[in-house]
Amino acid sequence: MASRRCLVGRRDHSAKMNILLQTKEEIEAHFGKSATMAPNLLGMVGQGEEAFGFLTGDMSEGFEITVGFFNGKARYVAFKKRTVQIGKYSNWSVKPASEFFDYVEKRKKGVVGEATGWQMPRRRYAFVYVPDVPGEIGIMPDKSAIDQKFPFS
Repeated sequence: MASRRCLVGRRDHSAKMNILLQTKEEIEAHFGKSATMAPNLLGMVGQGEEAFGFLTGDMSEGFEITVGFFNGKARYVAFKKRTVQIGKYSNWSVKPASEFFDYVEKRKKGVVGEATGWQMPRRRYAFVYVPDVPGEIGIMPDKSAIDQKFPFS
């Protein structure tokens, strides 16, 4: 895929992450379409998890995107496609032969945003999430449980 806009932005009130930590309404404005209901991927309904979906592109290319919310803020996003670039390539760190990756965006004053996740070569999805937001419930997705939500290619 050519390029994707960055998921992580400044932590101040004027510039948030493009998807993560946004409200559903802000993400709908980002995609220019209304969200549809989607299955919760973490199974944390009792803790306030809600999930919504977006379709981008057309039938031959694009993404089926699931965005998970806690307290009205997007805390995870899953892209159903084999390859995806989110943010600047230089901000990602991936260990050789690993399915896991980390994203750290820095500015002159230090770290302004962090996310982590995985991409499954055997399956057509990538999962990216913000594990810790001050004052909010922490999330630690179970990779095996998330894998079960996406069929093999």
